[in-house]
Amino acid sequence: MRPVHRKVLWAGIVVGIAIALLPSAALAVFSAAPAVTAGVTAATISAPGGFAATAASTTTVNLSWTAPPTLTGYTLSQSAGTLAGCSATPSGTCCTATGLTSHTAYTWTLKAAYNNWLSSSVQASATTMATVGFTLAGKATDSTGGTSSSTATAVTTISGAGLLILVYRQGSSNVGITSVSGSAISGTATAITSQAPASSNSDVAAYYATGTGTSNGTVVVSFSASNNVSTTIDVVQLSGDNTVSPIAQSAVTASSTSGTTVTGGALSGASASDGELFFAVLTTTTSMSTPTGYTVLDVPASTVHGVWDSSSASTAGITTSLGASSYWGTIEIEISHG
Repeated sequence: MRPVHRKVLWAGIVVGIAIALLPSAALAVFSAAPAVTAGVTAATISAPGGFAATAASTTTVNLSWTAPPTLTGYTLSQSAGTLAGCSATPSGTCCTATGLTSHTAYTWTLKAAYNNWLSSSVQASATTMATVGFTLAGKATDSTGGTSSSTATAVTTISGAGLLILVYRQGSSNVGITSVSGSAISGTATAITSQAPASSNSDVAAYYATGTGTSNGTVVVSFSASNNVSTTIDVVQLSGDNTVSPIAQSAVTASSTSGTTVTGGALSGASASDGELFFAVLTTTTSMSTPTGYTVLDVPASTVHGVWDSSSASTAGITTSLGASSYWGTIEIEISHG
């Protein structure tokens, strides 16, 4: 074997020491990854721009961003929970995170990648929409003649929770509601909508108030005349609603014409993420069917009125079948989600 020349041996040792002393960034040049493009270093990889998260429903959030000038991909993570719907290494500039929990805050972290190098991270957060819920907090049926007010007792409410007070009155002459108050609600309720058809002594109305938190409160509806024939009151408590602006819109319909079908007014542009309540009343005892996709809140044994709800508002007028009635009225209310 030929002996190694001393100069060659010393040259190899010097090169080895020089490589060992190089910073890690410089060592990338000697490794297989990442591949090198002129002017690109770990420090020059830009983070994605305009990263935004927008709640799309109770279980989904839309994510979007703009691409930096140099990259080979991205990394994406989610907190809390497990990322679904979006890839952990997305290839585009948008995706929809799915499988989320209603009314829950989430944060996503995004980085741009250039082979094995990663940019600094950017974050976006969003809270999924709340599911609007409805609970019958109390009710009353008053057939006492000649009274100027009717009272629902044993009304249980949560302090600050939104309340819908639904009222139907049939009188011996024109009907008019002057106020809605009581120990179960804060102050005096405000009117949402009401209507009485021509040549009718009946009225259907909806009011909004907030609960006081009482477990045995009252809701008192006062009228302009002591002409009561029959009054029904339903107090419906809301949950998951937008407490700042809970009433998105309402539609009221009424007719003095006999018929076998009641159809509510259409809610123009209603959002499927909002909730909806449907209130229907009749002047004669007959049967009522539950509208498709709705849940019964109150259909009394006499079936002169019904209250149904849905966690998803519809743009179409809701329909329920019934026997012939000389008068009917309906109110549909879209409740904004929280």
